[in-house]
Parts: sequence; structure tokens; C-alpha cells
Amino acid sequence: MAAMLPAWTATLDTAIQAGGQIRVWCSTCRQNRDVDLFALRARVGGSFSLRNRRCRCRLTPGCPGWNEFDYLNGVFRPLRELQVVEWRLWRSRSAMGV
Repeated sequence: MAAMLPAWTATLDTAIQAGGQIRVWCSTCRQNRDVDLFALRARVGGSFSLRNRRCRCRLTPGCPGWNEFDYLNGVFRPLRELQVVEWRLWRSRSAMGV
């Protein structure tokens, strides 16, 4: 059974309204920083969701890693659902012929 994400993590608007904290981190350079939810909302809109998202590293110039997002719930926890992680793993193994 997949872990349930808090309702406030659904969109930028709900995260801002709840006073939630989201952090971005890199799988390669291991840098991290808090996400400015207001600035991001101004760029992409309040209905945008960071759930199950990742992008190429923007924390360290030239880093080939992936940025992923965590939400604060006592400690920082992954802002992704287990079935998405399993699908990405299956897809990458399929591409390698494993």
C-alpha cells in the first residue's frame, strides 16, 4: 500500500495556505534548499503540483543529477507516491534490457 501524502501537498495554493514547507534536493551533488512557494506560484500558477515531480539539477551549475522534492512533516519526507517510484525503476530497467 502506498503512503498517503498530506492534502496540503496537492498544489502550490494548498501548500501556501497551509504554511507548508517544501525542499528541493539533488540526487548527485546533494545540495538542497527550501522552495520559495510564492515565487514558484508566480511562475507556474497556484494549481501546479510538485508531487511526483523531478527535473534536472538547477542547484549546482553543470550537475547532471536530478532535483526531487520533499515536504516537511516533522522531518522531510519524499513528495512522491510509491507507485511512481516503482514505475520509474521498472521503466529504467526495461530500457536497459534487464
